[in-house]
Amino acid sequence: MKKRLRAVLTLCLACLAAPVAAQPGNATPNPATTDKTTAASAPDREGRIPNAKISQNLAQRRIGLVCSIFAGKFDWWTLTLRIKQYSTMGLTENCDEQHYDSLTLASMEAQLRAVQQPLFVVRGGAHRYLMDVNLATLPNPFVRIGELMFSAVGEVRIGLVDLIRAENYIPDNLIASNYRPFTMHGNIQYIWNIGKPIHRLVAPNGDRYIMYGYTTRVIKQLTQANLAEMGPLLNKPEGWKYESFLLDKTLTIKTTPSNRFKVDFLFDDANNLYIKHDD
Repeated sequence: MKKRLRAVLTLCLACLAAPVAAQPGNATPNPATTDKTTAASAPDREGRIPNAKISQNLAQRRIGLVCSIFAGKFDWWTLTLRIKQYSTMGLTENCDEQHYDSLTLASMEAQLRAVQQPLFVVRGGAHRYLMDVNLATLPNPFVRIGELMFSAVGEVRIGLVDLIRAENYIPDNLIASNYRPFTMHGNIQYIWNIGKPIHRLVAPNGDRYIMYGYTTRVIKQLTQANLAEMGPLLNKPEGWKYESFLLDKTLTIKTTPSNRFKVDFLFDDANNLYIKHDD
């Protein structure tokens, strides 16, 4: 039973790649408190952090290449897996994907101990955002992992009963959990303008999920220009549809007190990211 639970928790961490912003913070990110396990780089003489280019327009546009890491631990009081997402969103204009790929899980875990004691650490991937404007709050504070800055931007909570019932969670088989919605707790606001090409998945029950981030990790030739042609390349479950169209009105997806700052998201079998919308 313990072995199965550990395998289930590990796969859940690997599957959750949905960047969402945390509660509002200051305009300038501050470093998290570090301990002896944190290998932070020293600032230069002018106080700047090496290899970190801070955008001057973060309050309006954060749509570059975003890297993410997931760290989870099990809360035995509530019998809930709490998966915290750390993201480079808003901290740099574009994630250094090559450096991100060079980071080991062991080094990620060691440096994340500055802010939590993770039970599992999993690489979330690098995604390029598709919305026109990202008004998510700038995450604060940040923790340095390697030469990159990450901030906790959201949390997924999964109950033990749901984990045990999810028989399709198989170690090293992420496809088994594709097209499965997860709920993220966070504070986001994404905007797509009129005339924007939109790509979305439609579930058999009619639920609609807009693609907000794509990756070339699975489909190497994928670009923003050819996303409309991706449908036949996906191994969609029966009843799912992939469609592309031009927006005839502005689309805004955000969390509010009325929805308890929660949003559903999922990913396809090419590890692209989608967020639920009701418009």
